[in-house]
Amino acid sequence: MADAPAAPPRPRGMFTTLLLFVAVFFVFSNQALYGAIGRGMDRVLGPVLGFGGAYPVFSIMLGGTLLVLLTTLVRHFTTDWLEMAKAQNTMRHFQKELQKARKENNTYRLKKLQDRQMDILQMQQQAQARQMRTMPLTMVVVVPLFAWMGLFISRLDYWFFTTPWNEAVDMFRTNGVVFGSSVFPHWILLYMALSIPLGALAQKAMKYLSWRERWQRRHPEVHEK
Repeated sequence: MADAPAAPPRPRGMFTTLLLFVAVFFVFSNQALYGAIGRGMDRVLGPVLGFGGAYPVFSIMLGGTLLVLLTTLVRHFTTDWLEMAKAQNTMRHFQKELQKARKENNTYRLKKLQDRQMDILQMQQQAQARQMRTMPLTMVVVVPLFAWMGLFISRLDYWFFTTPWNEAVDMFRTNGVVFGSSVFPHWILLYMALSIPLGALAQKAMKYLSWRERWQRRHPEVHEK
């Protein structure tokens, strides 16, 4: 009797990541702890990025920029982009071949691919687990900066910002003319709108520089003067 195929091993680090999410949820839900973190960060960031509350949107943009750049740096230097690219390419090729075998009703090819499916899934899980290992480091950056931005905005005398289509957008509301209904307050959506494009550009720039450096190391003769 043939042995049943072994289940793919559980990715290492998942338990640590789960504990991290529980810890982060605890910090965000514990107002006393969250406020203490925000006040501690305010001693450092308040004089540098706060501008005395005179330019709140600009302060959010700078705080979001700092957060995005730091988390992007953490992800970049803790992620093996070459290994991730290999895993993604292998998965795309496997799915393409599997779809082709099903379309052609090629039972022999389909059986061979299905025999490989466990290894492919295991490789994908390992790649995802490696990505998840960066979460503890990024949360060390995200939680304090979000705590500071929330505290900074709560201390403002005026909680509104202006857009071309709305003269008074409440930063703490979760619905309105600007973004519609949302689970996030408007100041978080404002941070996302200002910072996420910058994060994407920074990540692409770092990937480009990293790939260029690796190519130069592997093919030095191309770059000799």
